[in-house]
Parts: sequence; C-alpha cells; structure tokens
Amino acid sequence: MIQAKPLVATFPLLPQLPKSLDDLQVDITTDNSAVILQYSVHVCPRSMRREMSLVFPDIVGKESRLLIIPTFQRTLSSMISYEVETQAEKDAKLHLFYRWGAELVDRLHAQGHWADITDPMSGMALFTSCGPSLYPDVEGAEALLRYTPFNLGSCFVMSHPQWGTHVYPATAFTLAPAEVVTRTLCEMQLSLQ
Repeated sequence: MIQAKPLVATFPLLPQLPKSLDDLQVDITTDNSAVILQYSVHVCPRSMRREMSLVFPDIVGKESRLLIIPTFQRTLSSMISYEVETQAEKDAKLHLFYRWGAELVDRLHAQGHWADITDPMSGMALFTSCGPSLYPDVEGAEALLRYTPFNLGSCFVMSHPQWGTHVYPATAFTLAPAEVVTRTLCEMQLSLQ
C-alpha cells in the first residue's frame, strides 16, 4: 500500500549510530532520542524516472519500481533566514535526518532491498553510487505533493501548506515493495517502546 497522504510520526532513534553512518565517518552531534517527521510514500512518477536514473545510476532499468519518501521536519526558524540560530537548527535537522535515514536504509538493506537517502544540502546520493544529477528536495515536494516553492534569489525555497518556510525537507528512496516500506517504518516507530 502506498502512503501518498502525508503522516506525522515520531520515530525513536537508536542510541548508537546506524552502521552505514559509522562507515561514512559522518560527525553526528545530535543527542535527540527521537525525530518527528511528516512523511509519505510515492511511486516515482513517469515524469521523474529519467532524472532519478541520473541521480542513482544503480537503479537504471528499475526506475518504475522506485519509491520516493519525502520527509519534512518542522522548524522553529524560517529556513530562509541567515541567522546563526537558523544554521544551527538546519544542522540539527540534517543530523536527525541522517540518523533516521541511515536506520531506514540499513533495515531495508538487511531485507535485501536497495535503498538510499540524498544529502539535503547537496542533493547527492549518500550510500550508493552518485550519478551526474542531484536530487532537488524542493522540486520533489512540488512534483509529488504539489507543495508550492518560491524563488528566493538563485534558489527555490519550499513553502509547506501548514508550516510555511519553517520546514526542513529531505528524501529517502528505495526499490523495496510498498508493503515492506510501510512495515519497516512501523517497526521503526515502535523500536524503542
């Protein structure tokens, strides 16, 4: 079952870093024990398939099976601000997404499925081969959820329907069947209860 309507859920985070983050030697500085995400699961639309194969060369020929999982974390600061506090909040949200995303990727890999997340700062694949294209989270939210972006200088900024610019977008991807993704996300929500 595809979960195309966004849900807000709390995901407990394991006290130790997921193995995939250890392997990357990413410096994670958050002490949070949980992350609250709005997420939804979408079959990759035909209009995005060619571009997805340029972001993730490992999925060439399998683009029609790709599931895209856009996530959003509500922020205290507007993400268009250049204040020191805003940058600190962006870093904290990035680290929370890395921890959540790496755990999702590790769990799906353990079940024999391809999965990855993109770095929200660069748009590059984090755990698999990088292609010549980058994944734009803001444009992805527009295509999948019809969230309205606006142009701020040379970059697109997302406007969430409830949270406006107080939102940190990031995205996960997998070739796992929708039922496996749904079950895995439910297991992650229950993992520390």
